[in-house]
Amino acid sequence: MLKKTIVVLGMLSVFTACQNDENPVSPKTRKDIVLTPAELDMTDVGTDFAFRFFNQICKAETEKPNLFVSPLSASLCLSMVANGANANTLEEMKSALGFSDYSVEAINNYNRKLVNALLDLDNTTRLGIANSIWIKQGFNVLPAFTAVNREMYDAEVREVDFASSATVDAINRWCADKTNNCIKEVLDEIPEDAQMYLLNALYFKGTWKEPFKKADTKSEYFTDASGNKSTVSMMNLREEHFMYTQNDYFSIAELPYGNEAFSMVVLLPAEGKTLEDCLPQLTKKQWEEWSDALHSQTLNLKLPKFELGYKKSLEKDMQALGMKDAFDSLKADFSKTSETPLFVSLLEQTAYVNVNEEGTEAAAVTIAGDGATAVGPETPVDFYVNRSFIFFIREKSTGTILFAGRVTKL
Repeated sequence: MLKKTIVVLGMLSVFTACQNDENPVSPKTRKDIVLTPAELDMTDVGTDFAFRFFNQICKAETEKPNLFVSPLSASLCLSMVANGANANTLEEMKSALGFSDYSVEAINNYNRKLVNALLDLDNTTRLGIANSIWIKQGFNVLPAFTAVNREMYDAEVREVDFASSATVDAINRWCADKTNNCIKEVLDEIPEDAQMYLLNALYFKGTWKEPFKKADTKSEYFTDASGNKSTVSMMNLREEHFMYTQNDYFSIAELPYGNEAFSMVVLLPAEGKTLEDCLPQLTKKQWEEWSDALHSQTLNLKLPKFELGYKKSLEKDMQALGMKDAFDSLKADFSKTSETPLFVSLLEQTAYVNVNEEGTEAAAVTIAGDGATAVGPETPVDFYVNRSFIFFIREKSTGTILFAGRVTKL
């Protein structure tokens, strides 16, 4: 029997400049997310996936100098898809996500607890995580599949006419609504063989704990990976305290938002080393060691304002991470989704990022068919992000990575 497809359009991520709220509020005291030992282990494998995913994209991307992805959105969306997978297709998906040792039920329970906890950490940061399933009218989806995604991922389930342009408009409108209009279009048409879309929308808006003054932003040089210089608007902060460390490969600074529940971590290659020299060192183990080494340090900070867009097909990247059968029309087993044979036909990610003096607004839509603090020296350290760098947006207590980016040319 010819298999029909679960169309995976991909992960569409946006990371844009924050605007001041009309009625700013004082941040509440930061609280850590409390996890069981088993859940802490799952957080570790989630972090490992984030770095494997990011490194794979960096390795595969040879044409575009900059990239931006959302590991968390990818993991949540593919976890929803995994509820309908079976046999080797399921095992490969779990392995790619890092969850080989866990049942689908355990993955669902962990994701639900993590999402609920992330949403209630910082009253000055707006975070939204939403899921939906769009089913072709008349296509038979097993009730257990939609039920578990409703219960565990709070997914909206809609049966709609895939032949109508109104459905394209409705899906795009859902994405716009869930991302504060950061992502207004993810579809321009629906292929005839598409049977179902699964979407995860991740939205983040936070203001820097230490905002940059616009009057201090100056035109300065940024040196790209080829050694060429360009003029950028460079934001400046002098003699402010941040968490900081340096090692043989990177200087690392953590720039917090709001009550410090969320932060941007910027990694600048050591002098004399290129980003390509340093990226292979970026593993979960090293990340944990470097995070533990962060200490309070007075910095003279320079960070460029930047804006970029990114889009990339991810089928080969997920295959490289071990998720192979899901894309194979002969081997895919989504028999827990529908009695009709299905496979994933397309996976891609589109992203946009814009960083300014006030803070950060970020969103991602994934569509799938089917500590000790030490006192630093009084002399400030210069942390000038005037050449290639990478950055992550993470939650502080668990280390959950929401977004990851590489910037080599501005």
